[in-house]
Amino acid sequence: MKLIFIHGRAQEGKDEIKLRDTWIEAFKKGLDASDLELPIPEENILFPYYGDKLEELVNEIDEPIEEIIQRGAKTNDSKAGFFKDFLDEIANNAQITTEQITENYEGDVKERGLLNWGWVQAILRTLDNSFLGTWSIKKFTYDVFIYLTHPNVKKVVNGIVSSQITKGERVVVVGHSLGSIVGYNVLYDSNAEVVKYITVGSPLGLSSVRKYLPLPLRMPSCVSNGWFNAYDEGDVVALNPLDANTFNITPPIVNKKDVENHTDNQHGIVGYLDDPVVAKTIYESLMVRNSEESEVS
Repeated sequence: MKLIFIHGRAQEGKDEIKLRDTWIEAFKKGLDASDLELPIPEENILFPYYGDKLEELVNEIDEPIEEIIQRGAKTNDSKAGFFKDFLDEIANNAQITTEQITENYEGDVKERGLLNWGWVQAILRTLDNSFLGTWSIKKFTYDVFIYLTHPNVKKVVNGIVSSQITKGERVVVVGHSLGSIVGYNVLYDSNAEVVKYITVGSPLGLSSVRKYLPLPLRMPSCVSNGWFNAYDEGDVVALNPLDANTFNITPPIVNKKDVENHTDNQHGIVGYLDDPVVAKTIYESLMVRNSEESEVS
């Protein structure tokens, strides 16, 4: 059995070995809370790193959000529509008030609203000024947009991840943030043997994201023991549960909404993997093979 960790965006320029170690240490901390130990050798934990390649591809495209929004104001461009929908959902999740957005809006207050592209730009500015630490909603939105709307970017990133999944080898897959979208796309038509799919801090509950997913929405047929999704109710990109209203599939996704993510933006991977329930869910999934072999013997 192997465990595959799929990271999110903003990992460019980092040491992939150290990143993998950070994920493993956080997972171990979560296990410690239940008096559990890592159930597989560390060499069986795979960490397909696409951070540098994603950044390279994004830089090659070089299509700033502001230009896309400005074009949308003139042509109602479908790509600009992504930002309109995505930013509105994030603003609602973050409980950004009209008064806060108005402070960053230079037009007539009577014309504000999502059909007004100047208002959309004001939402972007307000959100980017509201997040803690160095986390940028502008960069997050842009990277997710590039991955979802540029087939070559998606193909390259998905290829890096899928290359770590060997046919006939049972795996547990954990996807964080953008990595949860990548994981879903990779597994959608995969012939892998995935014991469980686990997502944390996932934006898959946003309608603006779902529009760009393969249809129909469904449980990847390669997943044998269901899908578990965990999030912190203060994580604004993951606030929507993956339930019948946002991700209506059969069997339904099991949601845990009460993670207390201690990272500064309540979105960081360490604050998810060291959650005892998340860690135990991964542990139990990795133990499925052992229990099945015991039954056979």
